Amino acid sequence: MAIRQGGLRQSSRRPEVRVIRMSSIFWLRLHGGATHFPIAFIFGAAFFDALGFFCSSRRREFQSIGYWLLVLGALGSFGAVFSGLAVSKWNVIGTGLLLQHHLFVWPVFALIVGLTSWRVAVGGSPSGRAFAIYLSVLAITCALVGAAGFSGGELLGH
Repeated sequence: MAIRQGGLRQSSRRPEVRVIRMSSIFWLRLHGGATHFPIAFIFGAAFFDALGFFCSSRRREFQSIGYWLLVLGALGSFGAVFSGLAVSKWNVIGTGLLLQHHLFVWPVFALIVGLTSWRVAVGGSPSGRAFAIYLSVLAITCALVGAAGFSGGELLGH
């Protein structure tokens, strides 16, 4: 016996299976929520790492906070990318505004993963020069994150 929308149906040999697909509205809302945490974590990491670089009295504390914010931002970026791909129906490049958005998103994602990998590999003892280069690349990453967010917002308007 299988259940249909109209009620019960008799003498069915196989059970009726209905696949419930998640709508694009679900993925759009999930992507909107999933992107803001990594953005905040990455900007927070840049802020605390810069404080640690310029404030020698509390360097270890600030850089530890920056480290963990960067790790959390990198982990969250995977959810943001996955939900964004679902919204775009798995279109990695796209055209028009989606292309413009992806031209920022993919380099940002690579930079976030790369910076996080470097911080994890180096640990808590990078040289001053290496950390200055890291901060410079992190500042560029933050600018690109802002551009990616702006271009993503433009997608919503169209």
